[in-house]
Amino acid sequence: MYNYFFDTPANILENEKLREPQKQAYYKVYEHFIQESKTSHALLVIPTGVGKTGIIGVIPYNICNGRALIITPQLTVKDTVIDSLNTENHDNFWLKREVLSDKHLPSIIEYEGNKTTDEVLKLADIVIINIQKLQERLASSLINRLTKDFFDMIIIDEAHHSPANTWVDSIQYFSNAKVVKLTATPYRTDRRKISGELIYNYKLSQAMAYDYIKSLEMHEFIPDELTFIMDNDETKQYTLEEVMELKDEEWISRNVAYSHECSSQVVKESIDILEKQKSISGLPHMIIAVACGIQHANQISKLYEEHNVRVGIIHSNMNAGEIETIKSNISNNRLDVIVNVGMLGEGYDHKYLSVAAIFRPFRSKLPYAQFIGRILRFIPDTQHAGDNIGHIISHKHLYLEELWKDYKIEIAQSEIIRNLQEQDYSEFEERGSSEGSPHNKDTDTAKVLSSRGRISTDAYLETELLRKAREETEEINKKIAELSRILNVSRQEAKDILKSQETKSKLKRPDKVYNRDRRNIDLRIKEDIVPELAVKYSIPRVNKTLKDCRLFKPDKYSWIPTNINNELGMLAVYFNTYLKKEIGGSREKWLISDFERANELLDKQTEFVDRILEEYYSKI
Repeated sequence: MYNYFFDTPANILENEKLREPQKQAYYKVYEHFIQESKTSHALLVIPTGVGKTGIIGVIPYNICNGRALIITPQLTVKDTVIDSLNTENHDNFWLKREVLSDKHLPSIIEYEGNKTTDEVLKLADIVIINIQKLQERLASSLINRLTKDFFDMIIIDEAHHSPANTWVDSIQYFSNAKVVKLTATPYRTDRRKISGELIYNYKLSQAMAYDYIKSLEMHEFIPDELTFIMDNDETKQYTLEEVMELKDEEWISRNVAYSHECSSQVVKESIDILEKQKSISGLPHMIIAVACGIQHANQISKLYEEHNVRVGIIHSNMNAGEIETIKSNISNNRLDVIVNVGMLGEGYDHKYLSVAAIFRPFRSKLPYAQFIGRILRFIPDTQHAGDNIGHIISHKHLYLEELWKDYKIEIAQSEIIRNLQEQDYSEFEERGSSEGSPHNKDTDTAKVLSSRGRISTDAYLETELLRKAREETEEINKKIAELSRILNVSRQEAKDILKSQETKSKLKRPDKVYNRDRRNIDLRIKEDIVPELAVKYSIPRVNKTLKDCRLFKPDKYSWIPTNINNELGMLAVYFNTYLKKEIGGSREKWLISDFERANELLDKQTEFVDRILEEYYSKI
């Protein structure tokens, strides 16, 4: 009997395009379920940014004896998984990493309740579902629709959210399924250990050592003096020392978080860090800021706007269209700062998020680690080490030092790993040894006045990446000093001249570049891509209509055949719709950089469409 995951040739263990932790994690799951025939849940601990979605993509092959169910805890994670594994996209994980050929891609569906028919479910190799749609009380729940043996494997992403009753019920219902849990932490949100057998743990230090994620520096604003006004009594001011005799750190940090003056200082310092980061190579680095709530986020946003930077806010009270617009602005680098309240958490990735500005007092490791994870994504397309350092900035009296200790250990270990890589120890011969206070629950608030202060920077140790970054900064400073001396201008004027020399050749007439690029996209689709495909495959054909091609099966493209009668027009609309979905917004609002990205996307998508058409027209 045909079994997709066992009968499909998958290039995994010998695949040079897969990361080592992806291959190792796969093998550990294979060893657990196949070689050792174990039935216990398999737990994989994988840091953010290492390639967890890729691990999910390879796990079923040669292990799953039927269909696989992927469960995600919330919509952001689900959308990330779907985007990466979307078989209708030219750069889906399996093709991009050469795990599978185009002919062997799996059948994937996103479960949408009653909209997903039984027939579609039975045709799927992989079903991706958000946890909310598994609830047994819903008539559309998979538990109420399917037999207990429908899935042979269940993969739970971000497993620290367990044991939500819906997950427990699902696992118990599909009781014979192989269960794999993935998480960046072995602890649940209630701080208890995740159930299952830990079969693979890839540490943050390893990820840093192999440049899978950014290295980190922490910056703290330390005021020279901190003054509190309590009970709205402006006649009496308390020093920090006096307040510490009356209140605990939790009370102090909460009031510091809401202090206009304290936040203003962190805002200014974060912008200074961002400007230095952008000056390294001109990449569009971005600040992600975290606030206590929506009203607080609005206050933080206004503080940033005072510095004339591009600011966006994202929170759960926004409608779907507003959220989509903000995410498009982030992914297309139209913002300098995004102020976040509980939205851009686990599962959200953007490599140019490089500065984490903290305006809230985290109380536990998990949410703190999830926020720091947003700036860990490595930037591969740069020659400058400084681009791959993530910066964290907060106020000293948010008291985050304890939460930072784990990162200190990991960064130290990463440098040790780097040093060990330089020496082969496998040939060494064995030699003989020679000896020779409790928190208060106060809910009152105070006004906090903060004086000017200083920034404390802690990288924990001089890693190789940080050394390279400092060398680059010193080299730039030397050029600025030399230019200032030769031209007899100020340091800032020399810096501006140096910057203009690097960019002026690129955009001498930005208006003409913009109009030319806009026209070139249209001409390329209408006079290059579509005509070449039409001639190559003799489109239109009398005996084979293009509307039945799988290019137009996904929902976002299914409307095209019903609205466009001309088959060549269908292809042109397809490419334009693809660009609009990928870049976001109408073309009139695109930036010059958007047109550059559009051309790159067209290159890849044209190759993908070519393969689809070849497959389609060969079946005549």
